[in-house]
Amino acid sequence: MTNSSRAKLASVALGALVTACSPQTAPTSGDARLHLAAAPEDFKTLGIGTEIEVREDGRRTPKTSDYFEWWYFDGLLDDGTVVVVWFGDNWLYGSQKRAVDFELTPPGKPTRRVMRTFDDPGAFATDQANIQIGPHSFKGNLQTYAIHVDAAETGGVGCDLVLRRRVASYRPATGYDEVGDRFFAWLVAVPEGAITGTLTADGVTRQVTGSGYHDHNWGNVSPADLFDNWWWGRGQSGGHTIIAADIHGKAAVGGTDIPLLFVADDHGVQVNAYGSDLTAVASGPVRHPDPNHERPIDSAVSFATADGSRAEFKISDRLLTSSSLLSDQSFVKKAVAAIMSMKPWYSRFVSPITLKLPGESPHEGEGTLEYFELK
Repeated sequence: MTNSSRAKLASVALGALVTACSPQTAPTSGDARLHLAAAPEDFKTLGIGTEIEVREDGRRTPKTSDYFEWWYFDGLLDDGTVVVVWFGDNWLYGSQKRAVDFELTPPGKPTRRVMRTFDDPGAFATDQANIQIGPHSFKGNLQTYAIHVDAAETGGVGCDLVLRRRVASYRPATGYDEVGDRFFAWLVAVPEGAITGTLTADGVTRQVTGSGYHDHNWGNVSPADLFDNWWWGRGQSGGHTIIAADIHGKAAVGGTDIPLLFVADDHGVQVNAYGSDLTAVASGPVRHPDPNHERPIDSAVSFATADGSRAEFKISDRLLTSSSLLSDQSFVKKAVAAIMSMKPWYSRFVSPITLKLPGESPHEGEGTLEYFELK
């Protein structure tokens, strides 16, 4: 998934509030438990192999209201600024609109977010990532991406960024979390890459450099129908890129937990583990740093493999985003949520990361960590 949360989105997830208060439906066919599609026949059915192809970052879904799709980017710039961009189709799920979201968080300052929605169908290539929504574009071929958010259309914030991949593209098995004929899919086209280009804010354009990430999600069901919550994190530690997620399925789809861990550098992959090959353990609980978030939150989540590889992501007081996912919803949905004791929330933190690989001393690093609560 997704992200990183990834999401993850999900990271990704703030502009993507699904109908968390809607009734849950039973699986329609096939395996009634949420699972990561990883069998040889799954690859064959989906028409993909173990090697990731450029076309996999192109449009993967029919253009109907039954499917959604988005392309996500985040970057940690050398001056400490965090920038997030995503391009979505039929997202919010069921909206039948195209959306472009831009978030900018300078060091020590609150996140500035601009979201634009479009009725125009946009343009989405299938042979590679080549998305045009209004005057905004997201184009690339796994190796190099150009991301343009037009500041003139957004009211003064935007970017012209180039992302050059330094770590090989990744997906866990097929990347499809599925139950019956419903699925949520995830491809990490750029686990880590070099960022160059410009950011614009309030009419001022400046050159920037940093480290970035890009993933791609699509599916045919609201995530709220599949997941109770997920952790997703990504970052760097000791010269390694780390991507991790811990996805918790709803009781209606078996209550499955799907942990994922990927560790790589520019020389190769050190860890690519998921499911039963991996253990994810949360630490805590502690008070959420946002006083408006009433429930305790885990202080950290760690991922461990049988051979001794371990990665730990911690929350921090540096909140990039913290928001109730009901804030923009109707009175009726808020009332239903209150009756059902549901408090869906999205949090994204700057995260300290500790990585321990077999035969090596622990490495300390930094990244982003999101927690997406759907109940």
